[in-house]
Amino acid sequence: MSRSLLSLFLAFAFALPSGAFAAEGDPPATARLAVAVAEAIRAAPAEAPVAVSLSGSSAELRRAFGTLLASRLAAQQLGPVVLEVPPERAEATAREQGARSLVRLTLDVEGGELVARGDVLGTWVNFWSGRTPTRPPKPAAAVAEGVEADAAVLALASVGAPANGTPGPGPQQKRPVRLLGAVFARVETPLAALTSGDLDGDGRDEVAALTAREVFVFAADGRLLARRELEGAPATATTREPFGALAVLAGPPRLAAWSTRYAKGELLVLDKAKGTLRSAGTLDAAPLGGMERGTFVPGQTVFAPEVRLADGRGLTVPAPFGAASFASPRMLLVHADGTASLYARPASAPSKLSGLGVGSALGDLDGDGVPELITTSPLLQPTPDAVRVLSLTPDAPMAHEPLWQGGLPPGRALFVVTADLDGDKRREVVVGSWKPDGTSELFLLRQGAP
Repeated sequence: MSRSLLSLFLAFAFALPSGAFAAEGDPPATARLAVAVAEAIRAAPAEAPVAVSLSGSSAELRRAFGTLLASRLAAQQLGPVVLEVPPERAEATAREQGARSLVRLTLDVEGGELVARGDVLGTWVNFWSGRTPTRPPKPAAAVAEGVEADAAVLALASVGAPANGTPGPGPQQKRPVRLLGAVFARVETPLAALTSGDLDGDGRDEVAALTAREVFVFAADGRLLARRELEGAPATATTREPFGALAVLAGPPRLAAWSTRYAKGELLVLDKAKGTLRSAGTLDAAPLGGMERGTFVPGQTVFAPEVRLADGRGLTVPAPFGAASFASPRMLLVHADGTASLYARPASAPSKLSGLGVGSALGDLDGDGVPELITTSPLLQPTPDAVRVLSLTPDAPMAHEPLWQGGLPPGRALFVVTADLDGDKRREVVVGSWKPDGTSELFLLRQGAP
């Protein structure tokens, strides 16, 4: 995380007054948590001046939250100071700096929430304490606050080049997979397809979502950049549930969208400055990937087994499939029975995998240049659904322990894509789920600090 990006983040957070939360929409998760923690500290009640000691896995996240928390405490006339010392030195340092109260907090992302846990204690030592400092009986309170995390929190908590400028891991250096999750965006109707790609040429991917009638494009921080209602004649055999295909095409960047509700697909161009998607043509085949094409089975939420590859050749896969993912030269096609056909290269015979969810994709998450398999639960109604990351190095990836696995928020996880949201050539994971209330949610998973 660069200093400039951190400065912009903090400027945005400070620009949101506490009274404008409901009117202006949700502020960043760090700002919301700072408000909740500041109220808990005031209620302790803490005595000014207050020292704050923060620990947790991400230095950038601690720094951003510490700045926001200090601002809230200052507004409450508590004279805050954020200590830049190890936690074991916090109490002694607070006394040395004349603080009358000390707040000790651990800050982390857990299960899609940004959580702060710790305590508030008094540090004042009276004249009669002698050589051994003694704590006063008040303040003494526990602090445990959490808010729904967001994409900005994950950006702060993600692994990147160290703050001192030392280069991070090279592109071929493998690193452990440790994913942190947060809600990325929400859509008011069920999803039909999901994809990612650089639509504006800035080196960072956007995330595009398709419903039965509309296309949405989201920025790397989850902001809605543009939306457009699809045009076209109704198809003769539509599906009961929303289903379709999305792909980002290169040279120039365009978004290819096809919903089973219409007889043809559309090519769309993002105008970021105007916040619009304009039509640039039509499609006669469903976009499975940047160059790969397929067709729907009429009236069914699957693609026919005939696939047109990027070089124009045809390929017949073992069965109809509901999801496709491409990480050249590998191809993954997920079938309706929870099996999948994995091609090491288009001309090779496929390996058959079992126990996959329809939400499956290929993507290099550990930086070794070889894609991993990301898949959801094969159960129809899992409670909760989960994401597994599996290595493709062994001959039978499903027979080995996952590199990482974790639960998802309630809902049916039906779509998985990977994206390079910050331009560092490493992939994040975006999971699209149908929610029980008829809406959809995009859940972002990205590497966290070790």
